[in-house]
Amino acid sequence: MRSSSSSSVLASLPNARLRRPAVWIAFLAVAALSLTGCDLFGSNDDEGRRVTTDVVIANSGNFSAQDGSLTLYNPTDSTATLKDINVAFINSLAQHNGRLFVVDNTQADNAGRITTFDTDQLEPIDQVSNPRPPRYIAFPTADKGYVSNLSRFDENFSPEPSTVSVVDLDDNSVTKRVDVGREPRGIGVAGGKAFVANSADGTLSVLDADADTVNTTLSLPDCASPKSVFVDEENEVAVVCQGGGEQASEVLFLSPIEETIKDRVELGAPIGSANATQSAYYSEGAEELYAISGVETFGGAPLGGTGEIFRVDTDTNVLDATLEVPQDDELVNLTAVGYDAVTQDLYVTRLPVDDAGGPLFSADGTALILDRSGDEVTRFETGNTPGHIAFLRDSQ
Repeated sequence: MRSSSSSSVLASLPNARLRRPAVWIAFLAVAALSLTGCDLFGSNDDEGRRVTTDVVIANSGNFSAQDGSLTLYNPTDSTATLKDINVAFINSLAQHNGRLFVVDNTQADNAGRITTFDTDQLEPIDQVSNPRPPRYIAFPTADKGYVSNLSRFDENFSPEPSTVSVVDLDDNSVTKRVDVGREPRGIGVAGGKAFVANSADGTLSVLDADADTVNTTLSLPDCASPKSVFVDEENEVAVVCQGGGEQASEVLFLSPIEETIKDRVELGAPIGSANATQSAYYSEGAEELYAISGVETFGGAPLGGTGEIFRVDTDTNVLDATLEVPQDDELVNLTAVGYDAVTQDLYVTRLPVDDAGGPLFSADGTALILDRSGDEVTRFETGNTPGHIAFLRDSQ
């Protein structure tokens, strides 16, 4: 960041020779700071915006207790603080227009809410009531949100077609519900369209983001249970397929204009979160997608997950690395993943082990911070059953 004051600093120097080394050091420090626009204490402009990252972990809580919360982690001093935000079971987090959106299920009425908080002090701003339990929220425009809703089940416990709620963010209300496929999960917005992953159908519902209608339903051959959807820096739609049985887990890259698959990247194990929450994360700064094979055991029985993290380079659309999470006898499974491109730290959350050797969903979890090689840097305690990781920064 070059400052216009650099020329005036240089012009004001006296013509006399600077003899003392200390004077030279001071001069070089001032000149460097003038050229970069940064000060010695970490501010990156004159307004003192923070350059460190605030890490927010959504603790889903125990579903019966409906006690979701947030853990705020400061990487500068390695402190973690638990914040009770008076929500139920948290499914996901999202950021939009300087606000943090917390998406939670409310058990009593089989519905849900979307609560917004400011990203500075995390104080509540508004709340939207949703007629069905919400999963994820995406934003086709500045004043509109799309929310994927949990499906109802028929008498054979098969999920029925479900809906996406259209939310007016100005008056905080659901204005419409759009029919999509079964078990919709992640939503990505690109090219004036919203791509909704229907996990039980293996399809994508493509919505016209202006008309709020489904234009097409895309079949995804060999994609077992599409869950997460992201839009990368090349404006491709990245769909994470969970995999299972004879079908491999993979990431599909689609053109939002042509609505066709351009690339496929096969992963090495079934993808999933042990808490059925955040199983993948896309880092815009790094142009990388991270996916976890997190469902290792339940009650001591192996379930096919490996405890690995897969890193996909979304610039070249290749599997860049497979990282093994460090083993720990007191921790099991993986529940959420996130990557901070500023500090180059990889965050992954885990659950404590119960008496049967499986995951314990009624106790505080643990967040591990890993380096690029997958080695543990440090760890900290979270709240009950961590389920989603987000990073807050001031806009530049």
